[in-house]
Amino acid sequence: MEISATAMAVAPFATSYSSHSNLSCERAFFLRGSPTSARLGDASVSWKTKRVGKSSVSQVRASTVATNVDVNEWNKQVREERLAFLESQAIDALRKTIDRFQSPTFPCALITGDVVILDLLHRVGALSDQKVKIIFIDTLHLFPETLEFLAEVEKRYEFKAHRFQAQGISNKEEYDAKYGSDLFIRDIDEYDRICKVEPFDRALKTLEVDAMINGRRRDHGAERAHLQIFEAGKMAKVQPLAFWEFRDCWDYLEKYKLPYHPLHDQGYPSVGDIQTTMPVPRSQWFEYGGERSGRFQGLKNKDGSLKTECGIHVPTAK
Repeated sequence: MEISATAMAVAPFATSYSSHSNLSCERAFFLRGSPTSARLGDASVSWKTKRVGKSSVSQVRASTVATNVDVNEWNKQVREERLAFLESQAIDALRKTIDRFQSPTFPCALITGDVVILDLLHRVGALSDQKVKIIFIDTLHLFPETLEFLAEVEKRYEFKAHRFQAQGISNKEEYDAKYGSDLFIRDIDEYDRICKVEPFDRALKTLEVDAMINGRRRDHGAERAHLQIFEAGKMAKVQPLAFWEFRDCWDYLEKYKLPYHPLHDQGYPSVGDIQTTMPVPRSQWFEYGGERSGRFQGLKNKDGSLKTECGIHVPTAK
């Protein structure tokens, strides 16, 4: 008795038939090759195989997909689960910071992620008793809405921010008289030093900060793409939202129905100085680096590269 390899492969399907019958069977086996035949005892069995291409298989599989599946609902569930995890991770980071450091602080600029952190600090009981102090840098070039929103969140969360601005300067008129209203055009590094970096460094020293909580995230852009939640150093840095995305921040605000900076409704994804911050089409807000795409408009570093940082978070800042 001769049995071909193909017949051996399909023989189990034929055993239920009589060994004395002549059978002709057509099966849509996913086999390659031409039709095969084999003699099983006294029976002559002819197996005709049909080729089914990959496209046909795909069509068969596609036809089995339910047409009433709501993938949007699935994605919504995934986002809810993701946000719950991110919240838990951020709260854990903040609690560790509060427990292990003597004077943690949060420099707050009132953008979307900063509002998320304020709310998380409130949830762990760190604001009203100043377990975490809030630093607010008034560059003297802020939108009026920013100062108004600061007063709103101070009242909501029962804290008072520690405000710092250019040394020896009490208002914009004094600043213009001493440095000129166009310093940011003539020398952006000097502008940053006077209005942002020096006041920020002075705030850290005044409050004896040993851990700085901040709102930097990986999706802000390439210079922040590898952030970790904790950074060691003489002054530790804590980024509780490091692994969040801009959309996660908005999901959080919507989930808890929190107030946000009023300029977001006017097309500003992020808000900085009035003279260099521009609106951005909302379709671009949630792209990689999209949140900060309206910041530092028209500004370049001295080496000719586009400006993406104000100086506070660059390596030279203390």
